[in-house]
Amino acid sequence: MKVTEIMSRDLVCAAPDCPLDEAIRMFEAHPFRHLPVVDSGQLVGMVSDRDISLSTGWVLASHRSHAEGSGPRAVSEIMRREVKSLGEEDEVASAAKLFLDERIGALPVIDEGRIVGLITTTDLLQACREDDPGFDWKIRPKDPVEKWMTADVHTVSPDTAIFDALDICHEKGVRHLPVVEDGQLVGMISDRDLRFGLGQEIVSDQVAQDEGRLEVSQTPVSALMTVEVITIGQDDLLTTAADRMLEHGFSALPVLKGGRLAGILTQADLLRSCC
Repeated sequence: MKVTEIMSRDLVCAAPDCPLDEAIRMFEAHPFRHLPVVDSGQLVGMVSDRDISLSTGWVLASHRSHAEGSGPRAVSEIMRREVKSLGEEDEVASAAKLFLDERIGALPVIDEGRIVGLITTTDLLQACREDDPGFDWKIRPKDPVEKWMTADVHTVSPDTAIFDALDICHEKGVRHLPVVEDGQLVGMISDRDLRFGLGQEIVSDQVAQDEGRLEVSQTPVSALMTVEVITIGQDDLLTTAADRMLEHGFSALPVLKGGRLAGILTQADLLRSCC
């Protein structure tokens, strides 16, 4: 199976001189996490929602600073110029290996320097679940979730400040944190949720300062977490977990045993299990 069979062709791209404020709005309007940067039809870079967050705090320019010209203003100032990519004739299996080896979430597909598509881990997961006899790279149908999940899970409590939770994400290299209270799973929060919440805190503090008030926000995780959590059991099959992720549009599922948190399973774990 070629990458062209599963790639997304309806792309949203940015120009190098695209203001970061506009890039923020693009990410907020769409579910994607990666934005190709194109100049005269040629791919010149990629920018992720994480790149935006680290450079702006997910805050618009009018609230980031009063100093004229301070901080990055355009996509070209923060984009990654050395971008891993795929060709139209590349196989899906080799693309999956590149995803796992490089620990990246999206790969552009290039034809003579022009971007013609984009593949994400969700696209790969969907391909692994399709009944295609010509594609033998499949999720192991008899393996239980327990075999491939991460058992050593980093968690937070509902009253953990979002700044501290985001620190855990950065320090541990994770994108999802189960929220646990008295040993019970009560929610889930992603690094994207946390970055958005932190941006709102910065704006609130700036407004308070402009009005002569001293305000230090300490928003708890409970204010942003998802409380209707989709889970999977540790004895359930990997194929069930994959279908559940695809159905709900999630990239990670908390794993339960006897109603208590036992681990977490991500899209990368599922792809790693393929044979």
